[in-house]
Amino acid sequence: MPIPRYQYFAPGDAAKMSRLQLTARQVVEGIITGLHKSPHHGFSVEFTEHRNYVPGDELRHLDWKAYARSDRHYIKLFEQETNLQAMLVLDNSASMTFAGKMDYARHLAACLAYLLAEQQDLAGLAAIDESIHVELAPGSTAGHLDRLFVALQQLEAGKKTDFAAQLHALVQRLPRRSLVILISDLWMDAPQLSGALQHLRYRKHQGIVLHLLDKAELELPYDRPVTLVDLETDQTLQIIPADLRATYQRAVQEHLTDLRRICNDCDVEYQAFDVRQPYDRALVQWLSRRK
Repeated sequence: MPIPRYQYFAPGDAAKMSRLQLTARQVVEGIITGLHKSPHHGFSVEFTEHRNYVPGDELRHLDWKAYARSDRHYIKLFEQETNLQAMLVLDNSASMTFAGKMDYARHLAACLAYLLAEQQDLAGLAAIDESIHVELAPGSTAGHLDRLFVALQQLEAGKKTDFAAQLHALVQRLPRRSLVILISDLWMDAPQLSGALQHLRYRKHQGIVLHLLDKAELELPYDRPVTLVDLETDQTLQIIPADLRATYQRAVQEHLTDLRRICNDCDVEYQAFDVRQPYDRALVQWLSRRK
């Protein structure tokens, strides 16, 4: 489809995305034939089981080998493939303004929405901090993509975050077996995030977490005394990095280990993105490995 120039999606992005696919790894529900396995049965794609023949069934679906063995008529059932309903959920809190993460997240969301629409899947958008500021239901038309891209352009960072609680509310409203893609720096309480992801899986959704990280917050690489500012509370702290670096790096690695364990325990796919790597290259590499 022709792509006008948007702030977070360029014609060049369309060319890169057209060579990729984003497939669901669990069963999904949809309304048209597509790339993903459906919980409903039909007469296409992959054989799953038999059922007894009833008058009116098409004879071409009879299993003649089963008839030869049992002298009974059975119909072959197959698992349909279907389209996917996906919700792109952006962490919209103030911490996401560090190292340009907010812009990076918007680029990722725009590219993924276009990719989903190109493969006839549906993409929605939600932006969360203390509340849900944007919530576009999944769609795939050119007009829907335009609204989604414009919403990304108009999105402004909030302040504090209540990401886990708002995610609980969001997944409760989504159609069952949706794909929920979370894009965040994940600077939040790990047990609360765990509860939200457990709720997501309980509702039969598939989850993907795209974790945005910057080298500075991993390593605390500063050589001279600095003043740290909490972007969500405005609290300040003066430190000498050399005195705290080892303890800080250990705490960060423990947090990352907790996040990966939580995602694994909740059967949620986890992928870290270094925001210093161009978003299009990082996205192509991730999706290529995933396929």
